[in-house]
Order: sequence, then C-alpha cells, then structure tokens
Amino acid sequence: MRKMKTIQKILTITLTLTLSTSFAQTDCKKCDIEKVKTIHDNIDNLTFKMVKDFLCTFDNLCETNIEFSQWSNEMLYKLLDKEPELIIKVLDQSQLDNIEILLDEIENPIHEFDYQKICEKVSEVKIESDFKQKVLKSIKLVADNEGIKIKK
Repeated sequence: MRKMKTIQKILTITLTLTLSTSFAQTDCKKCDIEKVKTIHDNIDNLTFKMVKDFLCTFDNLCETNIEFSQWSNEMLYKLLDKEPELIIKVLDQSQLDNIEILLDEIENPIHEFDYQKICEKVSEVKIESDFKQKVLKSIKLVADNEGIKIKK
C-alpha cells in the first residue's frame, strides 16, 4: 500500500510539472493589440521578452482584425529595420510555432518600406541561422514583387 501511495505521488508531481511547462509555453494571446502597443511604445528600449511576446501574437485568425493586422505588420517591419539582431535572436531561440505566418507577414507588407536598407541590416546580423536566411528571402521576394532589385 505504501509503495502504491509513493508511485501515486510521483505520478502526480510528474503530471503537474508536465502540464505547467505546457501551459507556460502556450501562454500567448493571439491578435493581442496590447503587445503591438508595447513594441510601439518601447521601440527604443526593447527586450527579448517584449519581442517574443509580440511575435507570438501573429496568427491566421488575426486577418479579420484590421487594426491588429495593419499595425502589427507595420511594427514588424519597424523591428526589422531598427532591431534586426534582436528579432533574429528571438526567432532563433524561442521555438515559436508561427514562423510561417511571420514570414507571410513579411512577404505582404501593408506599406512600402526601404527593402534594400532592411535587407542590408538583416544581412549584417552576426547570428547565422535558418531564420535569418528565411527572413532575407522573404524581404527579397517582396522587393522583387515591387520591381526592386536588392543589391548585395
């Protein structure tokens, strides 16, 4: 009987730890305009957590939320321009499950941006990762669609 109680306690502790870790990883409200506001208000003082919290809010469900869609897209490009290293670091280290959605956002800007300048800034990021290459490819695709040839 004592052995059974010990096993039960171990299973309970294991289950609790597993569930709390799962919930911690999925603690992201999609289409959260407050996260966009945080990026906007702190654009000169951004942290890893702020950028991660912002990036995780992107989702296909947000397409119907015009305010979020437009402002988040604009802020994503401002981040790429102002903090390319931080955004690549977050993409590289955060295991976000919406990378394809983020790349689609980059490929569909709502305004015209200086793609050459942004591409150069992302290229200069010292982190070598698949995410950096995917972001560069997405920016170059947009530029090509706009008839702009990105110079190396």
